[in-house]
Amino acid sequence: MEPRKKRKIGEILIEDGLLSKAQLEEALTFQKEKGGMIGRILIEKKFVDEESLIGALGKQFKIPYIPLKNYAINPDMAGMLTADFCHENMAVAFDCDHKKVYVAMTDPMNDTAVEKIRAMTGHIPQVFLARISEVLNAIFFIYHEGS
Repeated sequence: MEPRKKRKIGEILIEDGLLSKAQLEEALTFQKEKGGMIGRILIEKKFVDEESLIGALGKQFKIPYIPLKNYAINPDMAGMLTADFCHENMAVAFDCDHKKVYVAMTDPMNDTAVEKIRAMTGHIPQVFLARISEVLNAIFFIYHEGS
């Protein structure tokens, strides 16, 4: 049995009806000529918005996307992780229960940060993908606005 191929971001966006094949071809041609990450090119060309791209990345990596702007962040999370750690790793703990700590990250594939979160909190990290701007806003809310 042959291993499953990871789906490409362009394919996911087309399947979701967020991108046309012609737009993807144009972006891929641009990428071959000028270089760069395909997601950034799609946003710069205004073929997709950041939220659509992040949702598709969540599907690609099988990590759910959380729109933090729509979530009531638990202000008690300030004691779980340090502000410096959150800034350095672009991660924020936004809630927890007795077993898990719920963490939004811009790079959920950062296994080192995830393991540090486990060690710092004593909880199992449940990782979500989030936008940079929303992680920064959550860090500000938890560590700066509430103090």
